Amino acid sequence: MITTFILDVLNDLKKNNYNLSKVTFVLPSKRAGLFLKHQLVHVIQDTIFVPDIISIEEFVEDLSGLKTTSNTELLFEFYNSYLALTKKEDQDTFESFSKWAQILLQDFNEIDRYLIPQENIFNYLSDIQELTHWSVEANQTEFVKKYLQFWNKLYTYYKHFTKQLLDKSIGYQGLIYRKAAEHCDTYINNLTDKQHVFLGFNALNTAEENIIQQFLKSGLAKVYWDIDSVFINNPKHDAALFTRQHKKTGNILKNTHLNG
Repeated sequence: MITTFILDVLNDLKKNNYNLSKVTFVLPSKRAGLFLKHQLVHVIQDTIFVPDIISIEEFVEDLSGLKTTSNTELLFEFYNSYLALTKKEDQDTFESFSKWAQILLQDFNEIDRYLIPQENIFNYLSDIQELTHWSVEANQTEFVKKYLQFWNKLYTYYKHFTKQLLDKSIGYQGLIYRKAAEHCDTYINNLTDKQHVFLGFNALNTAEENIIQQFLKSGLAKVYWDIDSVFINNPKHDAALFTRQHKKTGNILKNTHLNG
């Protein structure tokens, strides 16, 4: 039988007397979870309950208490916030709005996934636009004035929009990740001895790093990295770039396992 990374993980857990039926496995995708289920039969001889096997997306939804909603619904929710906060004479049609709003929603997503302080980043972006358009000059065109007003209101749009989503217990990916990171302590405190195993991850966003680190500190988690020691010890090899960064910038590799 060919040895795989997932099989190595299962054998290591078994060797360390883990009750696999009481472990929650968190993987990068649902597809990876299917591979893990297929490998279980090679490790377990007795009849047991199938362990919880979930993707990171499902896991953060559980942590956050929010459900992912469609891009279309997000766009309409954002348009409602835009209309509520914009003077009628300055409002774009939905068609015009949708062209720039989708880009802005992607920015909201990245800001939240990487736990960037929202007010700070929006103020920073607004200041850049003011410098770019020489806002210190007295004679600004009406177009420039409205353009700068829009950038000055970005944080207000963001706050109104995300509050509307939270009131409905829905969110986009980044918002769900941010709330999951914020609620992680409460989730952990309600656990007893439920062990979590994170495996197969590579490039983590800041929210994922934060969540995994909190679980490691609680003593209720292990992390397995699918990386050969030859790659991680070679600073010039790109295959281990993100793993070396995790090792260098935080404690996320402490009490974790490197394959190979």
